[in-house]
Amino acid sequence: MPCAYRQWLGFDCPFCGAQRAALLLLQGRLRESFLLFPALLPLAATLLFVGCKRALRVMLWADLAIVVGSWLLRLWLT
Repeated sequence: MPCAYRQWLGFDCPFCGAQRAALLLLQGRLRESFLLFPALLPLAATLLFVGCKRALRVMLWADLAIVVGSWLLRLWLT
């Protein structure tokens, strides 16, 4: 299914590649997953902090910074 964000605006959305990266991660292909969508690993690690409210808040802010940072880097490099 094509990305509607890309079709309308002409460039990748912040989560372009996340589904393919998740499938690669589930297949055990960690390196390829990281190269396709670097923010997936910290997002997955956030699940470990669900029980601790303060740590979860910090991880969510870190995840946001990583997603936005990797997206801006991808836009700048292309």
